[in-house]
Amino acid sequence: MLFSRFKSSTTTALIFTLFTSVFLVVFATVLNLYFFYSWYIDEKNEVIEKTEKIANTIFKYTNGSGTYTQEEIHTFKSKILEQGGMIETPDGETFFSPKWNEEKPNFLGLYQDGANWHIRYTFPFQKIGTIGLSYEDIVKHINQQVILLRISFLLIAVFLVIIAGTSIFFSRYSLRPLSKIIRYIRCFRVGAPIPDFPLSGPKDDEFIIVAKTLSDAFKKIQSQTEVLRQFSTDAAHEFKTPLMVIHSEIDCALKSGDYKTGLDNIRSQVYFLDTMISTLLTIARLEKEEIQKERVNISELLEEIIPKTEQLFSEKGLHVIKIIEKDVFLESNQSMLRIVFSNLLNNAFNYTNIGEIHITLNSKEFSVRDTGIGIVKENIDKIWDRLYRVNASWSLQNGHGLGLFLVKTVVEKLGYTIGVESEQGKGSIFTVKF
Repeated sequence: MLFSRFKSSTTTALIFTLFTSVFLVVFATVLNLYFFYSWYIDEKNEVIEKTEKIANTIFKYTNGSGTYTQEEIHTFKSKILEQGGMIETPDGETFFSPKWNEEKPNFLGLYQDGANWHIRYTFPFQKIGTIGLSYEDIVKHINQQVILLRISFLLIAVFLVIIAGTSIFFSRYSLRPLSKIIRYIRCFRVGAPIPDFPLSGPKDDEFIIVAKTLSDAFKKIQSQTEVLRQFSTDAAHEFKTPLMVIHSEIDCALKSGDYKTGLDNIRSQVYFLDTMISTLLTIARLEKEEIQKERVNISELLEEIIPKTEQLFSEKGLHVIKIIEKDVFLESNQSMLRIVFSNLLNNAFNYTNIGEIHITLNSKEFSVRDTGIGIVKENIDKIWDRLYRVNASWSLQNGHGLGLFLVKTVVEKLGYTIGVESEQGKGSIFTVKF
């Protein structure tokens, strides 16, 4: 591009100056042409008027009559101009010619004006007026117009220099908030405190909107970075714990010779690791892939899943109460709904030792209510985080802390909402609204 080597502020000023210069040149040219044409018409009309006056006078004193039509006067006037100054009477006789040599006065006749008689004659070398005025005076106006045009272009050049300088100054002045935003961006460091908002002014100001948008984006990046850092720490801890258990069981088995107990414990730890890794991979896959929806009978799907967990509930002595509306259909994804239903049921099983599990489904919502340990009010928002558990000491027995995070991810992916109501010591109710 022509201005690619310049800064944005300079480019803006130069483009404005360029368009201004084109406008001024065109305006000055049109203005000069208009005035020149006006002078030309005025001069032409003046010459024609004088010629008509002279023609009318000649007509009057060569014919004897003072009354002529405009057409006759125009014809005679044109004839005078076209013949280069030669004058003829209406009868066709030559009245005056520039080529005549010196001669005696030429008698033309008598003219009666009331009681008075006038003799008409000519003197060949006596100048009595000018016939057929030329347009030579217009040349003078042309020269004046050329001078005016030169002055106009000179003034345009001066104005352009002033405009260019002024444009550069004001463009840089108006873009100062952008410079502040750039410095604000350069100050941002992941993990470091977010600097204060750099601008102040009306909320609808474009620079304020840009700066606030960037500030909000930085806060989200900072938040996600903190979540990722915490997740990395927690994941490392979660992986380390079962590995330490495996290492300890191997040592004990080698020392005592009781391999069966050690292998059983190792198998449970490997299962825990496998489940956690599978869940992490599922989360990563869900965050990337597009949802393929289909018509799903969620009543049948839930009735298929419940028996797989109902036996676990019975082993704990938990009573399951089901209120499931028949043939509830949704445009959804069956595999994703399976993840939601299974994880919410497993969560109720993990955190309920005595009491009941209420499972409800209708066309508007799905809910699971338990009579378990409940959640402290201050921790309700944290349960959706990766690797969060109500009680960290229940690491292996009560899951890996990814179930609810996975459920929330799937629910939002499907376009639904999920909420929780809980009271410590009385239980919780998780509700998914379709």
